[in-house]
Amino acid sequence: MRTGIILSALAAVTLSLFSCTRNEPLNPGGTGARITEDRLPSKEVRHVMVMIAGGYNSLSDYMKDDMNELAQSYLPAGTARSKDVLLVLSRFPYKRGDYSTPVSPVLFRLYAGADGNPVRDTLHRWDPETRLCDASTIREALQLTYDLFPAKGYGVVFSSHGSGWLPSGYYNDPEAYEREHGGQGSTDADTWSLRSLRARHEVFPPIPEYPAVKSLGQDRGEPESVEMELKDLAEAIPIHLDYFLMDACLMGCVEVAYALRGVADIVGFSPTEVMANGFDYNTISQRLLRPELDPVAVCQDYFAFYDAQTGSSRSATISVVDTRKMDDLAAVCRELFQVYRDQIQALPGSRVQGYFRVNRHYFYDLKDILVQAGITAEETERLDAALDKCLLYKADTPSFLSIPLLRTCGLSMYLPSMGTELLDTFYKENMAWNQATELVQ
Repeated sequence: MRTGIILSALAAVTLSLFSCTRNEPLNPGGTGARITEDRLPSKEVRHVMVMIAGGYNSLSDYMKDDMNELAQSYLPAGTARSKDVLLVLSRFPYKRGDYSTPVSPVLFRLYAGADGNPVRDTLHRWDPETRLCDASTIREALQLTYDLFPAKGYGVVFSSHGSGWLPSGYYNDPEAYEREHGGQGSTDADTWSLRSLRARHEVFPPIPEYPAVKSLGQDRGEPESVEMELKDLAEAIPIHLDYFLMDACLMGCVEVAYALRGVADIVGFSPTEVMANGFDYNTISQRLLRPELDPVAVCQDYFAFYDAQTGSSRSATISVVDTRKMDDLAAVCRELFQVYRDQIQALPGSRVQGYFRVNRHYFYDLKDILVQAGITAEETERLDAALDKCLLYKADTPSFLSIPLLRTCGLSMYLPSMGTELLDTFYKENMAWNQATELVQ
């Protein structure tokens, strides 16, 4: 799946793969952008695809490969009358693992030149200290996209690390986060905010480097890394999207899909982690730009590639949700959460299908939570009908690395009995899903 040379840092003005263009940024170190003759707005532009490559982290080499594949795949023409527009917002370190020299995020147009070779046309370059994985940067980039390229529709492919609905920084080191933020009810500096069997004696091993996974966005740097939270991401999108596909770990949560209602019609994501190769960028632009956009096909391509592998490489889960059709799911879950609240609060995580490794037990199967809590056959039928209504596609291999995938519905969810008081509070204050269903009261 990975072919071609590795690109140099995309923050550079000229890439070895891309030919130079006459359109340079108006202000390379500033915030300006211009509309040049070949970027005049046109109502005939059919669709705009924006690739957000948040690679200022351990995934930089993999994501440079992704960009290489994208540049060698279907590229639209670069004229004002082009029916397709492909844009890339990216940030990578100059050298892998070296974050001592900040690099500017860049928004550029990628198209086929007159000779058929890929051309990069820089639209905007931010200050080097600007984080790409920040709500204000993404909002500005998408607003600029809308202003420069009026279109019938827009879509985003987001590639970076991911940690579902969790607070920024929690996934990497839950214990440190709990100690720093201090859960309600803590009486001892050495004790978490705990109840029942939750977390008191748990060990959270370091996240393994191999096999590499894409584990919401992350910008490395000093004095600390920066990540976005789900609520910030949803609020950062200033335009309506036909689709939002996430090439990132653990984003296949009902919490994520529900947060993007009204923002993106179709959401594609993985309940488990994602192997670092991620989506198939050899075909993705063709699927999303011609002849008609097909986000489900992107996810089918992803699954087909990994399902054909052997051993631990045969590891993938993928789900596609129509967020416009989630009302029934929310209504059914709200009723069931109320009836089975005590059972859910006491449910051991060991009985429920999980999607996590290394003890990050914050992602359990939504349906299996309720089944293990004791819902009836009639209630199960109603839940299945609601899931079928909003799930356009769902597939998983028999296992994901060390995780057997035996009872999967395609969406993960927080299991309060395996959380903490601090997470409960965060969940109640920030999750639209909780406001709709009252999973946590």
